[in-house]
Amino acid sequence: MSMHKAELSNLLSPFLPEGTALYLAELIDKYEVDFTISKPRKTKLGDYRYPQNGEPHKISVNGNLNKYAFLLTSVHEFAHLTAFENYGPRIPAHGKEWKHEFNILFNPLLKMNIFPFDVTEALSNYMDNVKASSHSDERLLRVLRRYDEKKMPLVETLEIGQKFKLNGKNFVKGKKLRKYHICSEIESGRKFRVLGLAEIEKLYE
Repeated sequence: MSMHKAELSNLLSPFLPEGTALYLAELIDKYEVDFTISKPRKTKLGDYRYPQNGEPHKISVNGNLNKYAFLLTSVHEFAHLTAFENYGPRIPAHGKEWKHEFNILFNPLLKMNIFPFDVTEALSNYMDNVKASSHSDERLLRVLRRYDEKKMPLVETLEIGQKFKLNGKNFVKGKKLRKYHICSEIESGRKFRVLGLAEIEKLYE
């Protein structure tokens, strides 16, 4: 093992399930990725940017994710990288090419037996029909949240008419529509569909 990969593995270990840091370090080393552990972002868990103007591949992952979510998000972004490498830039962001690459990258991790049973079961179901984001799979999202150290309240836990803050804006919860709730922004009166599993900050009178 090269010193670079060993150092990377040590740096990544606190953010990942035991035994997986080297796998991620090898991907970073192989593709010469500028990999950043980012401050929490409300609108995304991770990000991939393909090389431009002589710069390397860039991947960032939110550092506040639990270990299983951090690993899943990292592989999600690496699947964008390998899809770009293998198929070029003119493919759908989460089309069949990306799904194919995600499965190739994540299957070795499933075979390591590193996940708790509930996570393994949810991930296996997710792998059968990979979606654009783990947030698109309600079952997987609920299971992953069990391992969050700090749990924020969800929109679905509020009563209709209660106020909450999301992405810096204040809302009033409205009626349910499938997985969403029709919520009104207090300042503008505009209505938005907000996922019931969205993490929010309660507002008190």
